[in-house]
Amino acid sequence: MKNKISKILITMGLLIIIGSLILITYSKYMENKALSSFEEKIERQEVITEVNPGDEIGIIEIKSVNLKNVIVESTDKKYLNHHVCHFENSTMPGEYGNFALAGHSSTYYYNQVFNELHKVKIGDEIIIKTINDEFTYTITETIVVESDEIEVLDQDMTKKEITLVTCTNGGKQRFIVKGEVL
Repeated sequence: MKNKISKILITMGLLIIIGSLILITYSKYMENKALSSFEEKIERQEVITEVNPGDEIGIIEIKSVNLKNVIVESTDKKYLNHHVCHFENSTMPGEYGNFALAGHSSTYYYNQVFNELHKVKIGDEIIIKTINDEFTYTITETIVVESDEIEVLDQDMTKKEITLVTCTNGGKQRFIVKGEVL
């Protein structure tokens, strides 16, 4: 009986690992596909007249942690599971206010785009590329907040800010990176 239970547990563990690997591989595929698509739009200087949920709006790059990914409009779970996502009620890149983005930092599920975000330093640069422009934000602060502390997303219309939001290990709190166009 113990031998049979052990085999079942081992099989279940292997299925979980295989399932996680499939999800991670699929997310990486989706990330790369979206990144290539947007880079082609930049080359063609495609005109964007309207932004809808799921649309690619830019590329985020943080060289210090080897991060480069497309930014998708909307933080709906179907987008957030595979991309860096723009909070729809925040400003757009380069505008006065708070350009706020969210992304997963998951070890086993979804994408892992912000896994290394905790390694950024004050003074590191966050580069945002859009179809027609490029904006450089300088990291000014990193903090950990409770998941219900949403004031980090507040708009200050006197400066051009960026806020990156991801989960801490275990997902109970949020790791926040703040930056400004200086």
